Amino acid sequence: MTTQRLSPEARETADRLVTDNLGLVQHVVNQVAVRYPRHVDRQELWNAGAYGLVDASRRFDETQGIPFPRYAMIRIRGAIIDSTRSRDWATRAARRGLREIAEATDALIAEHGRAPSESEIAERLDVEVGRLGEIRSSTAHANLLHLDQRVGAIETDDTTLGDLIEEDDEAALPLQALENRELTGTLRLAVRHLPEVQREVVTRYYFAGEYLRDIADSLGVTEARASQIRSEGLTALRAYFGQAFDGVPAIDEDAPGRRNRVAFLEDVEGSSTWRDRLDAADQPLVSPAISA
Repeated sequence: MTTQRLSPEARETADRLVTDNLGLVQHVVNQVAVRYPRHVDRQELWNAGAYGLVDASRRFDETQGIPFPRYAMIRIRGAIIDSTRSRDWATRAARRGLREIAEATDALIAEHGRAPSESEIAERLDVEVGRLGEIRSSTAHANLLHLDQRVGAIETDDTTLGDLIEEDDEAALPLQALENRELTGTLRLAVRHLPEVQREVVTRYYFAGEYLRDIADSLGVTEARASQIRSEGLTALRAYFGQAFDGVPAIDEDAPGRRNRVAFLEDVEGSSTWRDRLDAADQPLVSPAISA
């Protein structure tokens, strides 16, 4: 719609024409709606019609001797048709073919009192049976479905198409996927900032699945000492997660490894942004001792 520069008086007159004739929009929608399949949103038809009504109010010239309602209905109808054509991905030929199939089907039902076979429809249209499938396929991909469209079998059923195809795979849900990605990255980043010996024990035990006694042997310490190192590393990680996320219980400040834990928290907090945590989710977490 081309914006018309109107004087304040002319704008007031145009606005009054819109408010006084708003009912014309629904009237035209009711007329043209029968031409469109059910998947076409009637509210979108109304919106396009209202757009046409406003355009008509700005362009109307009463000196031409045409009543505004008659002029407006022409503009409203044109706006609706233009709007639906601009959103239709199917060609006119494809839509015409689909309409011919529907008309032939209705005619055969009226004649025989039953649903016709594909061969009967094809014979009525003088085409090959395979051609019917081609016509239907050419328009199937062009039908836009609205997730808020009601699909309930009864009027009081508010079930929508979105309810039926609700995604439950967290990996496909943007918010949950982002939260899981940040959680994974936060853990990996925190482990990397642990003191070297704690990082190696935690990484090899939890990520590489090694036995604690094998880790202890390679480090030249007892299995009890390796277990203590592992516990101190986990306590440090819990302390960081307690600060980064709600709902994580706080740890006892006097738990073993307090000095290393304080240094670890200062180190990881000073170099951990949301971008660092997201990037860390894709980076492998391998202990130097394992990769050697």
